[in-house]
Amino acid sequence: MKKYPNVSIKIIFKYKNKILMLEHPNGRHEFPGGRMEWGESIIETLKRELKEELNYDLKEEPELFSVWNYISKNKKRHSVIIHYILQLPKKPKIVSREGLKILWLTKKDLIAKNIIGDKKLIHKIFQWRKAKN
Repeated sequence: MKKYPNVSIKIIFKYKNKILMLEHPNGRHEFPGGRMEWGESIIETLKRELKEELNYDLKEEPELFSVWNYISKNKKRHSVIIHYILQLPKKPKIVSREGLKILWLTKKDLIAKNIIGDKKLIHKIFQWRKAKN
């Protein structure tokens, strides 16, 4: 039986000096998005997940931000996470359909609460500016 990596598509929504994160009842935090289903494109996955999770319609194509590849030491888990990023001109009205807490966090919040352990990633997120066309 062949195994394939789990592929997830996530988005970092930025509004002013904050980013949106979701908090699960167990305290785990993540960016909105989820797993790709067979036959979906990357953007189709992101649009479906945002509609399911937040009742949010993604109209503007976000910018590719990073790709993370993780293989466990015992080789039993292989995950690929593709992160997109999008600067929002106004704060969207969103509601978690999955009962997750919606948090708008500053860089200081993320560091103080150790929500994202990778400080370089935090810095990169808050340094990012939408490319001017």
